[in-house]
Amino acid sequence: MTTLITLVIPPGGDAGPFNLYSNTDGYTTPFAIGISAAALTAGYTSTVVPNGTTIIRVVSAGVCTNYIDITINLVTTTTTTSSSSTTTTTTTAEPTTTTTSSSTSTSTSTSTSTSTSTSTSTSTTTSTSSSTTTTTTTLACIAYSATISTGIGNVSWTECNGDPGFGEVTVTEPLSFCALDGTATSSTPDITITDNGSCTSPPEGCYSVTFNPDSECPGDPGHVTISYTQCNGDQVIGEVINTGAGATRCALVGGAGLQPAYVCGTGTISLGAPCIQLGLISPVSDLAYACPLGMLTTCWISGTGEPNAGDVVYTDAAMTTVFSGDGDFYHLTIQSSTITYSARVDAAGIIQSAGFSICP
Repeated sequence: MTTLITLVIPPGGDAGPFNLYSNTDGYTTPFAIGISAAALTAGYTSTVVPNGTTIIRVVSAGVCTNYIDITINLVTTTTTTSSSSTTTTTTTAEPTTTTTSSSTSTSTSTSTSTSTSTSTSTSTTTSTSSSTTTTTTTLACIAYSATISTGIGNVSWTECNGDPGFGEVTVTEPLSFCALDGTATSSTPDITITDNGSCTSPPEGCYSVTFNPDSECPGDPGHVTISYTQCNGDQVIGEVINTGAGATRCALVGGAGLQPAYVCGTGTISLGAPCIQLGLISPVSDLAYACPLGMLTTCWISGTGEPNAGDVVYTDAAMTTVFSGDGDFYHLTIQSSTITYSARVDAAGIIQSAGFSICP
């Protein structure tokens, strides 16, 4: 549903950027991330507020980590029209009495009775009632993918918050994005745009996140600074990237931790595929060197490319359960590589730097 969110921030406050949560899922997954303080104080309109939301939690994801709950004021407009009711009675002196009664609402019924009397009475009652309810309908937020059969092309759309969106598509790099229903278009003949259904917030986890800056940081030409949480839980605050190049990082999305955001400067943040790779690990460890151990247990390792210190080992692709190591050395690899490693894995599933080595 479409909701206007306005926040009052005292002068000189350090709050923001902000992530927005709904009470429909217990404030677990944000439906919007990286919203600037300026946007919220001016009045930020979101079209992706989950249906049924009555409270929006606005969480500061920057230096200040406070939050505030905002109750949604729901307004329903109903128009009701009702007609008048009329009754007519006539009495005459006749030896026969005929009584006719008719009622009309959405149906009509008529009854007639005859008896001997000295009067005639006719009664007619008509009542009509109608009710009209007016509902405002907004465009849905749809997940789209764009592919091209040859060459390079461009796609434009309207973001679910109403902002304009634009992206490039190549044969090897298809484009995925969320947009208001029916707004995704391209003038390139070879591009195919596919509607993939409703665009919903992803489950909490480690994802490939791309920062695409469009306005540099004041006082630092050609650069912006970003913040995010690495997949091992470490926070990165104030990393400097170039405005012309952008940057892709593996970062935690969802939950109560620091979310991907611009600390200084502005731009867009695109959510990609989960940062996790299928691999194998030895079910047992060794105190000093694990290369001789058999890799018999399937696992999933966070990050992209070859495993590195700081990556997290999971027992499932959804990244809900870590591989709880004992701090000693395990033999591990990823499916897409021919290189294997001897590495310490702690109880939190994190690969340690001490003694990390490639097996011969």
